[in-house]
Amino acid sequence: MLRIEIAASDGQGEVNEDRVGHQGDAAWVIDGATGLGTALLDAPSDAAWLAGTANDFLMQILAEQPDIPTVELLRSVMVRCGEALARAQVSPAAGAHEHPSAAFAMVRILDGMAEFTTLADCRIVASEPGREPRLFGSSALDAIEARTIAAMKAILAENGDLGPDALKARLLPGLRENRRLMNREEGYWVLGTEPAAADHLWQWRMPVRSGQRFAIASDGFLRLVELFGVATPADLLSMSEPEGWTHWLKPLRDLEGEFESLHRFPRVKPRDDASLVVCSWENAR
Repeated sequence: MLRIEIAASDGQGEVNEDRVGHQGDAAWVIDGATGLGTALLDAPSDAAWLAGTANDFLMQILAEQPDIPTVELLRSVMVRCGEALARAQVSPAAGAHEHPSAAFAMVRILDGMAEFTTLADCRIVASEPGREPRLFGSSALDAIEARTIAAMKAILAENGDLGPDALKARLLPGLRENRRLMNREEGYWVLGTEPAAADHLWQWRMPVRSGQRFAIASDGFLRLVELFGVATPADLLSMSEPEGWTHWLKPLRDLEGEFESLHRFPRVKPRDDASLVVCSWENAR
C-alpha cells in the first residue's frame, strides 16, 4: 500500500492555487497557473477552481476504477474539467489559452512498478538502486520559462529595481505569448480542459521495492532545490513528519522575502504557493 507521510500546501496569496491529493495507490500535486486575462468564472481564482475540480475528479475516478491506465485517467479528468468549465463559465474566453490550467505530478503503483507522470513543472523525487535521489520530470515549459527569466534579467540590468508589480507589467506581453503556446504541438502541455494533453505526458517507470519513498512537489516548493540551492532532492525525500515540512517552509519564505531577492534569484513571482506530498510503499503482508 502507498502510505502518505506528508500532504501539505502553503498559499501565498488570497487564494492557494495548489492542491495535494491521494487515492488508493496514487498520490499527486496540482499547481494551478495564475490567470493572465479576464477571469472566466465567478470564483476567487480560475486556477484554484481548476486545481480543486481536477483533484475531485482524480479521487472520484480512481476510487471507481483503481486500475485505469493513466493516459485514460487524465484524459477523462480533462474532459470532465472542460464540461464543468462550460457549465460554470460566466465570461467568454479570448482563446483556449485563457482557459485555466495547471502543472501536475503523480506517483502511482501499478503491477509492481512505480509510475511517474508529470505535465509542466511539477516534479517527483525518487532514488534508483545504487544512485542518489534525483528529480524526475521534464517539460518544454522549462525552456520557455528560461527565456522569460533571461528577459527579466535584461530588464533589471537596464532599469534597476522596478518593484514586483512594475516588473510584471513589463513582462506581461511575453507571458501572454507564452500562455498562447499552452497545449500546442510547438508549445507545452498542461493539465486543463484539453484532453489531447493526455497524449503528451512525461512518464517514467521503475520497479518498486518495499520501503521505497517518493516526494512530489510543486515548483514553488522546489525553489529550495532549483532556485535557491539550499536543499537537495535527498532532503525532500528524507522528510517523514509534518515537522520536516515546516522546517523547510520557513527558509523558503525567508529567502523569498529577503532584500533584493529578485535580483539574486530572478523569478516572475516573488512568492509562490508551495506544495509537497511524501509517501512510501509497503508490500502487502
